[in-house]
Amino acid sequence: MTQLNLQLVVMHQYKLTKLLEKVGNDMSIKPNNVNITFEGVAKSDKGRLIGIRPLIDFNTKVQKGYTYEILLEGNGFEKIQIKVENHPPLLTEEELSAIKEPIYMMFENFVGKFYFSERSKSFELTCKASKALIIRQAAKA
Repeated sequence: MTQLNLQLVVMHQYKLTKLLEKVGNDMSIKPNNVNITFEGVAKSDKGRLIGIRPLIDFNTKVQKGYTYEILLEGNGFEKIQIKVENHPPLLTEEELSAIKEPIYMMFENFVGKFYFSERSKSFELTCKASKALIIRQAAKA
């Protein structure tokens, strides 16, 4: 999701919240209470793998999985990062660099959530999944 689209969502959410406060109804849905599917973010059922790195626990400094950087070709070539814990990597960064064809992936039990970042003062998207899968491309004739 582009930064502009995200800002529009936040702006509309803010306006809706203010409108509901005026009419005395505080039943608005906050962006951080909504889960988003991979298809909803990617506008496709797959994304192109462009990077992979270890996922390190902030507190313990122990590696707990991998973060996959995915290019969303179906959504304006936006990029997202998807955290997958407790699974070995599908490729190393070196193997990914050596492969000439694009690698496409799907994710099991994907959940995307917005959170408010104090650093950027805007809503940002965090993504996780239970498992990453490489999609085998058919050979071109």
